[in-house]
Formats: sequence, C-alpha cells, structure tokens
Amino acid sequence: MKHQEPFQQLLRQPYKWLALWGLLGLVALPVFGAGIDPRADELLKRTSDYLAQDKNLSVHAEIWQDAFTHSGNRVQAGRMVDLQVRRPDRLHSVVQSTRRSHELYYDGKSIILFNRTQNLYGLTNAPGNLDAAVDFVTERLGMVLPLEDLFVSDPYKNAIRNVTSGRYVGPVTVQGVACQHLTFAEPNIDWQIWIQDGSVPVPRKIVITYKDEEGFPQFTALLSNWDFQTKLPDFVFHFEPPVGAVKIPIQEVKALDRKDQKP
Repeated sequence: MKHQEPFQQLLRQPYKWLALWGLLGLVALPVFGAGIDPRADELLKRTSDYLAQDKNLSVHAEIWQDAFTHSGNRVQAGRMVDLQVRRPDRLHSVVQSTRRSHELYYDGKSIILFNRTQNLYGLTNAPGNLDAAVDFVTERLGMVLPLEDLFVSDPYKNAIRNVTSGRYVGPVTVQGVACQHLTFAEPNIDWQIWIQDGSVPVPRKIVITYKDEEGFPQFTALLSNWDFQTKLPDFVFHFEPPVGAVKIPIQEVKALDRKDQKP
C-alpha cells in the first residue's frame, strides 16, 4: 500500500467518527454479512420482472470505465450507448465517444458490427433469439453485448447466478430520481444497482468493481430515457452499408474497436 500524505490521513478521520456514532446508535450503518438480504432480493426481482415484461425496450446509458495508461496512471474512459431491443430476436446498439463510433445490429439471423469512424463492417450468422445470441457473441466472438443483462429473457436469473451475498443499503437520489440502493458480491466482482422508486422500477445506475484485476477497476453506467411504449419497426434493426463501406472479417472490426478504446 502506498504511503498516505497527511491530508489524505485527515480525510479518513470522519469515517472513524462515523464508526463511533454507529456504535452509539446515532447513525444507522449497514452491516454486510453472508447470504442475500430478503429486501435486496425482492427489489432485484421486481426490477428484473419489469424489464422482462415488455416486447420493446429502449434506453440511453452514459458509461465510465477505469483504464490504465502505459505509465500506469488510472484514467476514466467515457462513452454513450443507445440500446434498442425488440424481443425475442432484434437488437440495435450505438456506441459513441470522442474517438469512436460503432453500431451493432442483430436481426434474428445475423450479427453485424459497423465501425462508422472508418466505414468498415463485418457480419456473421447468429442464433435465432436474444439469449442464444448473447451466448454466441461471448463464446464465439469473445465479446459482450452492450448492457446485455438488461434485455435477456430472465434478468433476475442472470444477475443472481454467482451472487454470494447481497444487501439493501437504503434510499438515495440518482440524477434527481429517488432510488433504492442495493449491493451484491460475487467471487470476482462486487456490483451495485440503484433502482427507481415507484411504479417504474428501472435501474438508474450500475457500478461493477473487478476484484480480480489489478487496481480494482470500476465500470459505471448511468441509465436514462427508458422507453417501453414505442413500437420499434424492422428498419431499426436492418443494416444498409453506407456508400464506400468496406466489408472485412468481423473479428477485424472487433479488433479495431478494442484498439480505439485504449487510452
């Protein structure tokens, strides 16, 4: 552990006071142990059921992810993701940042990756439903579909599969929206989710900490513009190559995208 500067030591002092106040009963501090808190499980199941019930789903995400430069400095890389899903077999995602712009199309038969910045695209045959497509992309292409845990047919089963403990933290506000904060632990990751209060219990924030990676990097997604009412037509999920677009093997498109992500 690196040596702490004096001002960093001072910043840690309030936590000692909080611990003392907690012992005196003046501050309610959450206590985390093994197993899953029934309240956390109930809220996670509620949001999962809500996400799974509609045929059409659109959401915008602002994503921040820790990365490390060649010199070892931690930086946060940001990107915007717009996701459109029509169950059981349609998906379109747009990922944009200052350095890249790419899209993914899935029409129930094929997956197309389009690098808009370089006007390159690749495609491959794919299984006939979203759940199978998620597995296919992971196992065959070594990729993760954007925000895939939100649109699988059973989000709860997917989320809880490897959880060893889970706790309800309490109410909190995320970007002006009243939410309930939950935290869960798995062998290699910890993850937190903030679920909107009321009759539309959608996730508003997700944070994942990778415990098995050096420096414990984090992934943060801020979710907004949820839409379950708009019926998404076929053309949303159909890729028409732009003028001058060059078709290359899909693995090469993926490799270019990963290169663009490096700080």
